[in-house]
Amino acid sequence: MYILSQTGAQAIVDRVMKDIPYNINIMNHLGVIIGSGNPKRVGTLHHGAVQAIQLGRTVEIYEDEELVKKGINVPVELEGQIIGVVGISGEVNEIRPFGNLLKSTVILLINQSIHLEKETSSRALKQEFFHIIVNTDTVYTNELIQRALQYDIVLSHPSQLVLVESQTAITTYTTHLLAMFNISEYSLCFVNQDEDQLSSIIQDIRLHNPHAFIAISKWNDTIAEGFEQAKSAMRILKGLNMKDRLIHYASCELTANMLTSLKHNTQHEHSRQLLKLDDEMIHTLQVYLNWNLNLNETANQLIIHRNTLNYRLNKIHTLTGKDPKKFLDRIELIFMLIHHAK
Repeated sequence: MYILSQTGAQAIVDRVMKDIPYNINIMNHLGVIIGSGNPKRVGTLHHGAVQAIQLGRTVEIYEDEELVKKGINVPVELEGQIIGVVGISGEVNEIRPFGNLLKSTVILLINQSIHLEKETSSRALKQEFFHIIVNTDTVYTNELIQRALQYDIVLSHPSQLVLVESQTAITTYTTHLLAMFNISEYSLCFVNQDEDQLSSIIQDIRLHNPHAFIAISKWNDTIAEGFEQAKSAMRILKGLNMKDRLIHYASCELTANMLTSLKHNTQHEHSRQLLKLDDEMIHTLQVYLNWNLNLNETANQLIIHRNTLNYRLNKIHTLTGKDPKKFLDRIELIFMLIHHAK
């Protein structure tokens, strides 16, 4: 039997009393008031509700008593069981027309609450599953293999991860794919196991979030390996702010591996601290690199004069000690940008 919570009951009372000019009480299956327009009555036993539960029908009270106010008390049934009682205080003849209407409203709100609880629980279970399968230490047990099938994932098949990140909240997707997981408000991940499906996934992403960054892993035997690849590729994509906003790990595998090997290198961490640029300088450097060092095109993209661009590039040189116009310095600046990406 569904058990009404005090929080849920009070929320229903507060909502209903905005439209009905009478005090409303909601009692649980024992007749105890768990929601009321009069907070002092919460937690007390309502004898009219107890009687309504015992008789299985509406009980009308015509006179105020010590613990009960005059009004009507209507049992609330869900799946053939009385789960509580809703009461309206007032003159019986005045409030009687509200009885069935109020009962239907309460049942509707309870059903909405149940649906929301199930949906929330389902999302939580899905997120838990995702965190398990992207953990590199996870072993594919029979239980996990069966659980994966709920999301159309066959763990014995190779998979490809599609990681999506955006600077703004990601719009809800209408995709039918169950193997889509929300990582945060600004990122999500697709587990793709169909080679023919990738283009439609990318099309769907760009339709809903045209400015999102998309990183795609290689095909791997484990989802965790693909997730690590997609994250590495995403860091490169965002660090360089690449024009097409889509990157395949296969196209940057060497760079990604070098970044991984340098991750704990203290000398490299020291050089990373040289990147003391503001957002304008960082964006200027990204555009300069994306447009293949073409000064005129970079200036056009930034909508600034070429002299202003040269001033900014010189400032980058001064602040970092690395000259964007020199080949080796430019390589170090690229690595700095990627490490700078969040």
